[in-house]
Amino acid sequence: MRKTTALLLGFAVALVAVPALAQQPVKLRIGWAQAPGHMAPLLYQNKEILGHFGKSYIADPIRFQGSTPQIQAVAAGELDIAAFGATAMVAAVNNAKLDMRVVADVIQDGTPGYFTAPFVIRKDGPIKTVADLKGKRLASNAIGSASDAAMRVFLRRHGLQDRDFTTVEANFANMPAMLADNKVDMINLQPQFARGFIESGNYVPLFTTADAVGPSQTVFWAMRADFIAKNRAALVDYFEDHMRAMRWYLDPKNHKQAVDIAANALKAPRESLEYAFTQKDYFRSPDARPLIDAIQTDIDNAVQLGILKEGMKVAPRYVDLSLIEEAKKRLDR
Repeated sequence: MRKTTALLLGFAVALVAVPALAQQPVKLRIGWAQAPGHMAPLLYQNKEILGHFGKSYIADPIRFQGSTPQIQAVAAGELDIAAFGATAMVAAVNNAKLDMRVVADVIQDGTPGYFTAPFVIRKDGPIKTVADLKGKRLASNAIGSASDAAMRVFLRRHGLQDRDFTTVEANFANMPAMLADNKVDMINLQPQFARGFIESGNYVPLFTTADAVGPSQTVFWAMRADFIAKNRAALVDYFEDHMRAMRWYLDPKNHKQAVDIAANALKAPRESLEYAFTQKDYFRSPDARPLIDAIQTDIDNAVQLGILKEGMKVAPRYVDLSLIEEAKKRLDR
C-alpha cells in the first residue's frame, strides 16, 4: 500500500513538473561580430523597455570574428541566430547544407545620408590607386565576411584577383594600430574606431563599401527553419522586444542614455560612441526589415566576379519575414 501511494505521489509530482518545464524561457544564442554596429550586446541592457525578456525568451549574445565562423556554430547546434553577410548565407546553404532563413535586419551600409565603411590607407604611403594594392597586405576581419566580400568585389572590378594580395585576418579594433604600425597596407574602418583617425590627416579612404556594392544589406540575421518552427511564439515575443528596443535606441531623445549604456556595456570611452544611433552610424531598420533584393544583388555580383562558385536564389524559399511582421503588428496596434 505504501509503495502504491508513493508511486502515485511521484506520478502526480511528475505531472505538475512537466508544465513547469515547458514554460521555461527559450534561450536564444545570438551571434555578433562588432558593436555597436551589431546591436545584440546592447539591446537587452535596458530591461525596462523589454516586455518578454526572462519570460518567454532569454537572449545570449555570443561574439564571433565575423559571419563565416558562425556557420559552423549553427551547424553544431551552438548558435540559434546568426549574423550573416550574403556570401556567408550562400556558404551555409550550399556548402554546410543548412536550411536557413533570412529573418531580420542587422545593419545596412550605404543608405543615403548614413555611414558607409571606408577602406583606408596611409596618406603618405605608396598606395595611390587600387592598382597599387597588388602585392600588398589587406586587413580583413574574416575571409568571407560582409566587409571582406565587399572589398573583393571592388578589387575584382579593378582587375585584382585574390592571388594579387595577402589577406591578414584581424579584429576590427586592432586594424587602426596595424595600419599605423605598417603591419598592413589597408583596413576596413568601422565607425567606432574612426574618431580622430581620419581627422589626424595621416589616413585617407581609397574607396568605401558603398563604392563597392552600393546600398547593401551588409549583415542580417538568419535562423534554421526547424528552430523557427519549434520556437515561433517565443521568437515573435523576442522580435517585439527587439523592435521596441531598437526604436528606443534610435530615438534622439534617448541618445544620451543610449550612449551611456553602450559605453558601459562595451567598456569604451563615451566620446568614442557619440556617433552611435545617429546618421553618422549605419542605418538600422526600426522594423527589423532586411533588404532582400540587396542580398540577392550581393550574391549575384559575387558569382559574376568569381568570388562565389555557385550562387542561390534567396527568395522565397530562404526568407521568413513572418516573425517580424507579426511582431510589428503587435507593437503598432
